[in-house]
Amino acid sequence: MSSANPPVGLISNPGSGHNRDQFERIQTRIARCPAIHHIVTPGMADVDPALVELARRRVGVLAINGGDGTASHILGKMLEGGLFDPLPLIVLLPGGTANMNAGDIGVRGSLWKATERFCRWCEGDRATAGRVAQRTLLRVELAGQAAPQFGMFLGGGAIIQGTEFAHREVHARGMRDDFSLALTTVRTVWGILRNDPAFNRHVTIAVTLDEAGPVTHDTLVLAISTLRRLAFGMRPFWGTGAGAIRLTLFRQGCRSFARTFVSIVRGRPNRTAVPAAGYFSHNADNIRLQLDGKLNLDGEILVAQGPVDISASTPLNFLTL
Repeated sequence: MSSANPPVGLISNPGSGHNRDQFERIQTRIARCPAIHHIVTPGMADVDPALVELARRRVGVLAINGGDGTASHILGKMLEGGLFDPLPLIVLLPGGTANMNAGDIGVRGSLWKATERFCRWCEGDRATAGRVAQRTLLRVELAGQAAPQFGMFLGGGAIIQGTEFAHREVHARGMRDDFSLALTTVRTVWGILRNDPAFNRHVTIAVTLDEAGPVTHDTLVLAISTLRRLAFGMRPFWGTGAGAIRLTLFRQGCRSFARTFVSIVRGRPNRTAVPAAGYFSHNADNIRLQLDGKLNLDGEILVAQGPVDISASTPLNFLTL
């Protein structure tokens, strides 16, 4: 195989969202593409051996078929393990439920269409011109935990209440598709508007950005990400500066919530989206949060009791198709 077309590795999590009812079909299509070395990882313990095997094969492209949590776990292991030099080009297939990461910097569309498009790219000339986006991961260190965790989106405040609602009322009924995420989002916003205590709880978070001093907020919504575009095309970050990590925070009691929320998620914050009205957005390279409460890291709930240090990982190149 020529150096222009290095080996391609693919790691699949068959238990993630859309893979649960499509994996046999997806696996059959991948098997017809000899350029791909496919490893199925039923559990997290299978990830390390898979990465060792793909590093041994010197893959130049590493694809991941799974959800946001699966992708971030694999990429974190890859970065911390130091097995790959140089780092491979990353491809994200939308095998999970939300697939927010793949929607921003991966192969878009349904899992079947994305898999077909990726296989055709592997079978063709593998052109990358205009198809590569660079992003970092969030490297999250919690007090009392020995190893860092990685992700591309971290949320707090009402995002946690929305996650709890999804687990209790949506996922429990077997709904794990894109509609379930939309339903959860709408229900959370409605709960905030009605001042429902199940969705609108006071969360005190002290935020330190880079070298600045800590600022304490009575927090309604906290969103931190290295993505440009979130689920449903939401673009809730409008801060300036060169930092790789984007943070948006709504304070409890923020003015004109409904109208301002809509403007913010559309990426066009209105004139109310200012600190004086309870809305903040900043870019930074290092963030420290101080809280006793829960955070959502790419769908996984973390329990924070003390400082949470967030930094940007080594940049990775992602193939967008």
